[in-house]
Amino acid sequence: MLIRPSVAALMAASLVLSACSGSEADDQSAKAAPQGPREVRTLIVRTELLTEPVKAFGTIAAKQSSAIGALTEGPVERIFVKVGDRVSRGQPLFRIRQADYQRNVAEAQAAVDLATAQAIEAERRYERVIALAPKGFVSKAQVDAVETQLAVARAQKAQAVAALGTTQQALSDTITRAPYDGVVTARLVDEGVYLNNRFAGGGQSAALQLQELGTVAAIVNAPQEYVDMLRRDMPARVFIEGFDAPFDSIVYIINDRVDPESRMIELRLPIANPNYRISSGLAARAEIQIPPEPAIILPRTAILGDSSAAHLFIIRDGKAQRREVRFDSIDLDKVRIRSGLAAGEEVILDPPATLRDGEPVKPLRTTGEK
Repeated sequence: MLIRPSVAALMAASLVLSACSGSEADDQSAKAAPQGPREVRTLIVRTELLTEPVKAFGTIAAKQSSAIGALTEGPVERIFVKVGDRVSRGQPLFRIRQADYQRNVAEAQAAVDLATAQAIEAERRYERVIALAPKGFVSKAQVDAVETQLAVARAQKAQAVAALGTTQQALSDTITRAPYDGVVTARLVDEGVYLNNRFAGGGQSAALQLQELGTVAAIVNAPQEYVDMLRRDMPARVFIEGFDAPFDSIVYIINDRVDPESRMIELRLPIANPNYRISSGLAARAEIQIPPEPAIILPRTAILGDSSAAHLFIIRDGKAQRREVRFDSIDLDKVRIRSGLAAGEEVILDPPATLRDGEPVKPLRTTGEK
């Protein structure tokens, strides 16, 4: 028997289907409805006086460092000092063998004695001839001859005296003395080694290495951004490897030529070292006090990217706007904005990684956060 559905049942089924269809449409409509702008924490940019010192890093160097050679040449007869010795200006350091130079002095002295005797004899002959000339006992030619002989004898004596002075100086130069107060930092030869005159060139010409350490220098490098702020005589503190307390100093030399690779400038800061406690080669960090200046300081979390390609987001007309900036690190949490941002602009703090340029945002402003 064929059973026909009643009209009431058909109407009920139609109502159920219609309700289900309407519910699905409402869900789809809800999903398609646009969400509100993303909420972001922001900060109004202000300037403040920054008193952070300029930090520069480098090493300690001796005020002077010299390879000490001889003014004469010959075998090293004796070295008077050892590595680590403190020496004073004028103190003997080493001696070249003197025998040959002593012999030269003796020969030069003999030549002076001979020339002196010959000059005395020439003067006597001259006086005798001159005494006879008024009486007509000698000719003019004889007078001219004794005058010439006397002049030659005197010239030969002067030449011999000069040669003696040269040989005496050479003998004196066999002893090499310290040119300044310092410390012997290296011994380059042993006794018996032949040294060349240090001005002649070629071969071994230096026996010792000497450094002036009564005053040392911190040679440090600072970012080029500070080249217009740094001045001579600015006060500084230098922290040196192995020392707990910093040393007071000043900026003494500023080499404002920027290194093309590191983008740094070189500074030299003298440090008194009367007890020679500071050695060359130690690592150093200088903190140079510069006058306070207006600066924009932000939390590091506002910056995306690194110092070579950094950007942040500001809010303009209700939308996030990407802005390229340059910055310096102040500490682990703060940065100083060098360019790309102005006071009064609104910066997004902790921008989400998914934030896009031009995206609508809703600012949640904070105050006093840095």
